[in-house]
Amino acid sequence: MKPTNGNGKLDQRAAAEIERFLRARQTQLQESVRNSVTQRRTTEATRSADITSCATETLHTEIEVTLMDRHSRQVAQIQAALDRLARGEYGICHDCGEFIGLPRLRAMPFAPRCSPCQSRAELRARRYAGPVPVGLPEAA
Repeated sequence: MKPTNGNGKLDQRAAAEIERFLRARQTQLQESVRNSVTQRRTTEATRSADITSCATETLHTEIEVTLMDRHSRQVAQIQAALDRLARGEYGICHDCGEFIGLPRLRAMPFAPRCSPCQSRAELRARRYAGPVPVGLPEAA
């Protein structure tokens, strides 16, 4: 199967295959988030009073919340990729307008940028995040 049509866009067959993959992954992630929420509701009512058990449960809860957050963000990224696919913009870098490349799309099918542009975006984000100033009054 030839994945592109020669002008840097995916052919219909490759686009359909990617869409199936993205929708299946989206469904898996949504189900995972739903199951985690249901499980948390069930276990919160039966929390232990023992300090050791409570600490373990808290750690477990924090890990679950982190995973739910990651899955929720991936669902949003997948939806954005499906929207780009529907507009015929899938696989085109959001920043430079060039084809992202099949190796990157295979590794990260919802990638909105090519590797060089993603690296620059991450560098900018780190630069602007910077350290928290010391000595500022705390927010009330």
